[in-house]
Amino acid sequence: MNAPSKEHNASRDVVRGVVWAVLMRWSMRFIGLFSTLILARLLTPDDFGVAAMGTLVLSLLTQMSEFGTSMHLIRAKEIDDAHCHTAWTVTLLQGCFVAAGLFVAATPAAIYFDEPRVVDVMHVLALAALIGGFENVGPVLMRREMQFSKDFRFNVFKKLFVFVATVSSAFALRSYWALVIGNLVGTSVGVVLSYVVHKYRPRFSLARGREYLQFGLAIIPLALANTLRDMLPSFLAAGAGSTSTLGSFRVASELSSMFTTEIVTPMGRGLLPNYARLADRPDELSAMYRRILGLVALVCLPVGAGVSAISSDLVFVLLGPQWGFAGELMQYFAIGAAIFAFSVAMVNQILVATGHEQRAAKLAWVRLGITLPVLWAGLQIGGVVGLSQATIVAPLLSLVQIYREVSRVVTLTVPVLLGAVWRPALAAACMFLAVKLLHAEAVDSAVVRLALDILAGAVVFVLSVLGLWWLSGKPNSAERDAVNAAARLFAMARLRVGRLAGKD
Repeated sequence: MNAPSKEHNASRDVVRGVVWAVLMRWSMRFIGLFSTLILARLLTPDDFGVAAMGTLVLSLLTQMSEFGTSMHLIRAKEIDDAHCHTAWTVTLLQGCFVAAGLFVAATPAAIYFDEPRVVDVMHVLALAALIGGFENVGPVLMRREMQFSKDFRFNVFKKLFVFVATVSSAFALRSYWALVIGNLVGTSVGVVLSYVVHKYRPRFSLARGREYLQFGLAIIPLALANTLRDMLPSFLAAGAGSTSTLGSFRVASELSSMFTTEIVTPMGRGLLPNYARLADRPDELSAMYRRILGLVALVCLPVGAGVSAISSDLVFVLLGPQWGFAGELMQYFAIGAAIFAFSVAMVNQILVATGHEQRAAKLAWVRLGITLPVLWAGLQIGGVVGLSQATIVAPLLSLVQIYREVSRVVTLTVPVLLGAVWRPALAAACMFLAVKLLHAEAVDSAVVRLALDILAGAVVFVLSVLGLWWLSGKPNSAERDAVNAAARLFAMARLRVGRLAGKD
């Protein structure tokens, strides 16, 4: 009698954690998108490019020194004050390292990017990194304690302060400094809020230093490889083009990933503690893993194909005519981001949560080894456009190795994997073709064209995927979960309407 109860509780905890994590990330991304829509009309692609050069180096140095303190605090079965004090101390030392690295790397970075303005940008970012090192580990403890609603409020409030600071600075300065100031304000506010939302108060200590060092040595290669792979396209674009090209490249990439990868990546915040709790119950872990994989395929593949099909009008409506090159790049980025999102879902936290950090690190470096030559070849053949096209090929080639590593931890056969993918993928392809064929080019209004394309695409995909599911015998899959969820929502809506009618 106890086993079903445990399974139910585990499923509930996973769903709750994932929902809060995705809700938080999308709330933040909505704020970020709204900010981008304003900033795109106040600033130029050149401004975005200058700021991006500095943040690229910041991200690289941050991951080079990332000891995985958050992961270790969450994954550890039992913790005490010594764990928390050491985690905070390691984070502080990391902030000092990043700040010093930004100062030292400012001039070499300016030479590589051929952009002297990046020196001052990196100096201000160094100050932000130093301040960020003092952030409390309280928010991490909230995630460990499954207090996802508090984690949501902490991160969203911090993002709102960034939004206000960045947009107001853009109105006042009309330069890339608005983006840099937003980073500095967001980091500073995050430090203050981290002490407000949790009662824990840190003290400088390295009592558990050896333990964190051992975990860090295992996790740093993983974080570094993932960061290098994620940043590689932007570094290649920065070295091959102008600041304006890099600005368009970054904005197109971020908008594309927002609709797919930004759905999957934040799920890791909710999945890590729940996967860790199921690590000693392999059957339940495998069932939950397969369920999430099917859901990601059902959502991300059609969204990526749809965004690719409407990329030109979408960028024109959201950002304006000066961002036309971003629209050209986005048609490739959107498909690449959807495939990458599915690959992230396959490996997202599962290896680390089950204690296989070394396998995760090895896999990350293999994926980097696959990605680098593919992106470089794309750049050499087709320039920045070829580089964006190569973002489709690289994650596809990595799927085989990802499957080999993950299938050693969870039960995932090739037929099961294909069963989660083929119907959404085929329906997404039908939707893409339908949008292209039905595109109302004769309509002058880009907003109207965009609305018609979205409507046509949604109808074609829903009908296609449900038809394929029905022809397959209505298997117990993500489509069934979606149909059941839609039926529950419809029933709730009917009940609510009935109650309102009864009151009348």
